[in-house]
Order: sequence, then C-alpha cells, then structure tokens
Amino acid sequence: MKRNFVPIVAEKYWLIVLVLVSIQVTALACKVPVFRYALERWPVDKYGMVLILDGSPSEEIAAAIRRIQNVSAEGKANIQLEVIDLSSLSPQQQWQLDDFDPSVETPHLQVFYPERSGRKKLCWEGRFTTSSLDRWLVSPLRSQVADSLVGGASAVFVIVECEDVNLNRQIESVVNRGVQQAMAEIQIPEGVIPRLGANEHLQQNPEASLDDVLRCDVPLKVDFKVSRLAFDDQNESALRAMGGGLANSSSGPWVLPIFGRGRMLDAIDAEHLTVQTVLNACKYMVGECSCTVKTQNPGVDLLMSANWSESLGVEPVVMVDSTLDRTPQFVEIPVGTESNETSDQSERVDGDRKSVTNEGAKKEDQENERTTVTDDGDSSGFRWEFALVFLLAGIGIFGLRWRLRSH
Repeated sequence: MKRNFVPIVAEKYWLIVLVLVSIQVTALACKVPVFRYALERWPVDKYGMVLILDGSPSEEIAAAIRRIQNVSAEGKANIQLEVIDLSSLSPQQQWQLDDFDPSVETPHLQVFYPERSGRKKLCWEGRFTTSSLDRWLVSPLRSQVADSLVGGASAVFVIVECEDVNLNRQIESVVNRGVQQAMAEIQIPEGVIPRLGANEHLQQNPEASLDDVLRCDVPLKVDFKVSRLAFDDQNESALRAMGGGLANSSSGPWVLPIFGRGRMLDAIDAEHLTVQTVLNACKYMVGECSCTVKTQNPGVDLLMSANWSESLGVEPVVMVDSTLDRTPQFVEIPVGTESNETSDQSERVDGDRKSVTNEGAKKEDQENERTTVTDDGDSSGFRWEFALVFLLAGIGIFGLRWRLRSH
C-alpha cells in the first residue's frame, strides 16, 4: 500500500496537468484564422540574392543591380542583395563563399531561401542576365496569387505540373475534391471581431481580446482557389524552382498551398497527395492562430513582387521570439517640469502599474536617474502559471514511470 501511494497521487496530478495544459493552449490561441493572421501580421521574410562578379560590371548589369536595390528598398519585393567581386578576394576568401564553384562563368546569380532555424539553403543558381532577373522578380501566376490573397482567398493551391498529362489531371481532381470538401466542412472560428465596431464590442465584452480583432476590411471567408503551373511555362521558372527546392521529387508534380503574404507550405508530392492531405492543410490554415512567432510555423515565404502593407493598409506585427534575452533593461525616465503640486508624488501611466517619483527640481543630477522595467510588463502571474504546469507535468511523468516500473 505504501509503495503505491506516490504513483496514485502522481496519477491524480497527471490528470490535473492535462486539464491545465488544455486550458493554457485554449487561452493562448486567438480566434483569428492562421491564414488571416499571416496576411495581416506576419512580415515577409527576405530571399538572399548573391551576385558574383569578376571586375567592374557592364552598364547593363549595373542597371540591373540598381533595379534590385530599388525594389528592395521600396518594399516592392522581399530581396536582400549582396554583390561579390571575385577580383577583390584572395583564393582563400573565395573558397569561404557559400555554395560557390570558382569555375562558374560570371556574372553569376545565387538565390537563397530565407533562413530557417539559422540555416541558409540554396534555392537556385545560374547565369545572371536581365531576363533571368525578370523571371525572379515578376511572374503572372505569382501576381495572380497575390491578388487572390489580398482579395480574400483563404489560400491558393498551385499545382506544379509534370510532363505526364494524365497524372496532372489526377492531381487536379484530388485537389479540387479536397478543396470542395474543406469549404463545405470548415468554418471560421467563432469570436473573430471585425475591425469596424471593435471598440464598442470590446467595451461591451470585457473578456474579449484585442488579438481577436481583424486589422483590415478584407472579406473573411473560407475560400480556396486552385491554379495550375504548366510544365513548359518558362515565365514561372522561379516559382518552380522555389517549390521544387523543398519537394522530395525533382520532376513533380507538386501542390503548393500558398496563404498569408505569399507563405508557402512545403510542397506536397504526388505520391503523398490525397483528399485528406488537402483537407488537413486547409484545416491548419483556417484554424485558430496560436499567435507564436512566425518562424515556429511550417512553411517558407515565396519571393514575390507585392507591397502587402500598401495593398492591405496595415503594417505587420513583429512577434518577438520567446528565446530572446528577457533580463531587466534600464530606460531613461525624463525629469518632469518644476511644480510644487507635483513634487514628491507618484503617478500611474496608462495602467502600466509603474510609479514614477517626480522630485521636481530638488536635485539637478537626478536627470540621469534610471529605473528597471521588465519586457514582460505585468505578465509575471502568467509565467508562474506556466511554471506550475511544467512542474506538475514533471511530477506526473515521474510518477507514471514509477508506477509502470513497479508493475
């Protein structure tokens, strides 16, 4: 009896842990669907373009460089350009370049995916010409996808075709059936608050969260589109390269689910494609957003020429990674104006629960006074809840393992 006491107690704690974890997950999720959260609040990740030269560029190449720099600076394409002149590098420095073959003919272009988990992955490389640059910057299908997403489409499933016409038709049939089933079965989560009238709603419903408020007036609906990328379409070679670089098959066909600001889920190969696969992708994109940082979500952004903020009228919300340093930071407190009424009084600012003592003009050297403010505001109670959850989880797991071993 004594031997079984701890495991029984631990089992009870394990049940409590499951309940607490489910409550925490529900509390963390906001009602805005993933596809809409990504459209309104996720900034676009940049592709790395590395242009390798050997000496001064020609006027044509120099003009192309200025073009890339301009569209990047103006936010018209998610590109970050780096120009490398081999003539200024030693042989040792050349060998240190990422994925570089010194025998390639210059000017040479490398295109890297946005970094994921701190790692760079080469997407494409080849001879740099104005025509190859055009194909990377602009394509009719990517423009069509961007227009659909800004117009309210939940996502666009792009079928990247192969040479086998019959297989392409089979793939299209599966995708269409999956999309139709998704639109018939999936609904927008309850609790989403339209932008117009949000103030009144929040005042009348104190339990409602600002995270559940839409940031723009794009129609919110479950609406999936299907597009096809023909096998011989040279204008879409960049899109084929971006999708193919993340696919298991080099020849295709693949299906690319694209949502948000051109966010592409990893390519679905034909051998793994079923109606259920399509339905699962749709459920993820329409499901409640967990509001975690973007990099913790699946997929990678496409390189697209689209000014999302201008089209939507909203700026993205940059979510700070939870692994960043959270130690207290010192910030300057400006000295208030001299006044007998305000001297030696504490005041509250915007409900932040921080008292600032205004000593007036008693001491001039108090202009450099600093106060410690934590990045997490008044969320200490929230952190203690998490600590309790993980503590109880550890107790439960330990007790469960002990009980299993005792049997």
